[in-house]
Parts: sequence; C-alpha cells; structure tokens
Amino acid sequence: MDVYSIVLFLHIVGAVLLFVLLTVEGVTLRQATTGAAFNRVAGPISALLILIPGFYMVATTWGWKGWVVVGLASWVLIAVVGAITGVSVLRGRMAPRTAAISWAARVGLALGVLFLMTAKPDLAGSLVSVVVGTVLGLAAGLAVLGRRQVAG
Repeated sequence: MDVYSIVLFLHIVGAVLLFVLLTVEGVTLRQATTGAAFNRVAGPISALLILIPGFYMVATTWGWKGWVVVGLASWVLIAVVGAITGVSVLRGRMAPRTAAISWAARVGLALGVLFLMTAKPDLAGSLVSVVVGTVLGLAAGLAVLGRRQVAG
C-alpha cells in the first residue's frame, strides 16, 4: 500500500459523504424537516476529504487536466448552490418545490462528477458529462415533482 492509495481512499470517502449529505437533504425536503445540524457538521468534513486529497493527487499524479478542472468547478457549484438553498429554506425564502429542483440538479451534477472521476475524459467530454448529469437530474426531479403534484 502506498500514500496514493490512502489519499485516493480518503477522497472517495469524501465523495461518498457528499452523497450522504445529498441523501439527507433529499429525505428532509420530502419530510418537510431539516437536516441542517447534520449538514453543518458533515459538510465541512466532506469538503476537506474531497479537496485536500484531491489537490494532493493533482500535484503528484494527474495535473490540471480537463476533467480535474471541470470536477473542481462542479464541486464548487454544488457547494455554493447547496449552501444558498439550505440557508434560503431555513429562512423561509425558498419554496419547497424550488429547493427540490435545486437538490435534483445537484444530485445529477454530482453523478456527472463521479463519472469524471472514473472515466477521466478530456475537457469537452468532461463538460458534456456534467451538463448531461445536471439535465438528467433536473428532468428526474421535475418528473417526480410533476407526478406528486398531480397525485396530491
């Protein structure tokens, strides 16, 4: 076992924790509750586990390739939109439907980043991957919300 294997493991744990955070958010949105306390603790841990090992792997192995840049920019977008959504929901400034659409888009975007981490496409392929992931997430979210609205 080498340092890279340990760093990669920590990076993957951070990514898994990001999906846990998204899952908690999705469940709490559906239940009209909040997972804010959990997200305030686990969010920074996930960020550190994604970023520190990620930067190490960029510096020692991968360099600033297209998939790395797109993945990092996408992660920042997920974090910023997630924070804005969370604060807006807590303050009653965002409708649950809008929050759910934001959540679905971020899940799709995160899946696009997961694809980048495994396939490592060039810049164009990376951009297509995260756009397709985001669009599929939005479409799935809108389809579910539309069906719930009709059924409710």
